[in-house]
Amino acid sequence: MIHPPMSMRPGRVPLGRRVLFGDVRQGALTVAGVAAALLLVLVLDAVLAGALERVTYYLRTSPADVFVSQGGVRTMHMSASTLPADTARLAAAVRGAAWAAPIAFTSGALGSPSGRQLTYLVGYDTSSGRGGPLTLEAGVPPGRGEAVLDELVADDLGLPIGSDATVLGTPLKVAGLTSSGTSITNTTVFVSLDQFAEMRGATVSYVLVGAVDGTSATQLAAQVAAALPGTTVQTRAQFVAAESSIVSSMSADVLVLMNLIGLLIALAVVALGLLTSTLARLRDYAVLKAVGARTWELVGTVASQVLWTVGLALVLATGLALVLARLVPVLAPTVLLSVTPESVLTTGLGALAAGLIAALLPLLRLTRVDAATAFRERQ
Repeated sequence: MIHPPMSMRPGRVPLGRRVLFGDVRQGALTVAGVAAALLLVLVLDAVLAGALERVTYYLRTSPADVFVSQGGVRTMHMSASTLPADTARLAAAVRGAAWAAPIAFTSGALGSPSGRQLTYLVGYDTSSGRGGPLTLEAGVPPGRGEAVLDELVADDLGLPIGSDATVLGTPLKVAGLTSSGTSITNTTVFVSLDQFAEMRGATVSYVLVGAVDGTSATQLAAQVAAALPGTTVQTRAQFVAAESSIVSSMSADVLVLMNLIGLLIALAVVALGLLTSTLARLRDYAVLKAVGARTWELVGTVASQVLWTVGLALVLATGLALVLARLVPVLAPTVLLSVTPESVLTTGLGALAAGLIAALLPLLRLTRVDAATAFRERQ
């Protein structure tokens, strides 16, 4: 009776792990190479996710449950929306609405002697604070002739509180500083509705509506849509999703392309690394088959090796990505890295699929290997 190899017997260390780390140096290099490839994908994913988080920060942190915009307008980015002046009053009268606040919105440039930055300009009711910055890190809400800037862009352009900034060509004094409003593409400036009217005319671009307790955002959106025909009414989640989609398809095109290229490179590296590793041990697998190992057992061994390699590499790459997510914003404050569970999962599954295909292909040769050939190749 031919017995299976000792490492395949119950109670022994799994052969896949023994094969991978039989040569510690080669095993470590394989894991490190795969981890480096996966790290590239995770970091590029994190840059894109971080950019979207920053760009949608104003919407995601808004106290509004529902947003009203001009009919057919579903985003703020690259959009222009104009509503009738009484839209906020009509929305506030809707059953289930606790409050409604108008905001004025446009885009342009923020300037100082040190440079310029693309910006969103938001005009809001400073008496209620709704539609304005989530928090003030320093200073006070803006009055006539004043603006609130994000602290990152203020530091970058040399605009401390009390200094003069140029917003859409209008000189304004910096009254306060907020946070999390600057991304790698643009920043956000807040002014009062009166100041916005002086700069661009009296305008209602969007209306923010809050729900009373016990009324869901979906229910409130349906009520507001019925009361305001001809407008676009969305829940906050819908508005954020639409904004993320258009930002991804337009201003983040380069990041998406880089991400795709990085993923393809990573999968190629993973496949090549595991293919090479399997080919290097093909004679060992042939000998195992010659002494009684079944083909399906060898397939399991190689699959186990791939699982160990990709698993260890993914843990290492994720850990390094999380470290970079903490370190990069310190060195480049406008760049936010957001490592998401979805990114880790899809990256791991892609690497596993590529690794299994590449590693198992060489085993097809074993179906044509006999014992004599295997032992002769070992000599």
